Amino acid sequence: MAQELKKADTKRCFACIQWDGQRTWYPAERMVRVDESREGHCKMFHEKRKGSATCERFSVMG
Repeated sequence: MAQELKKADTKRCFACIQWDGQRTWYPAERMVRVDESREGHCKMFHEKRKGSATCERFSVMG
């Protein structure tokens, strides 16, 4: 799967500090390199969620 750069200011799991999926955070650009279709563990809901999922309990990175 291909990873892409995404803006970190979206309410998506890949940009949330509570999601532990595979990603790379670039703080200077406020961007995340991620494959949105991959799953990671959500620490808020204690379940697997894709990086592309949305959530109202979103916690912004850095």
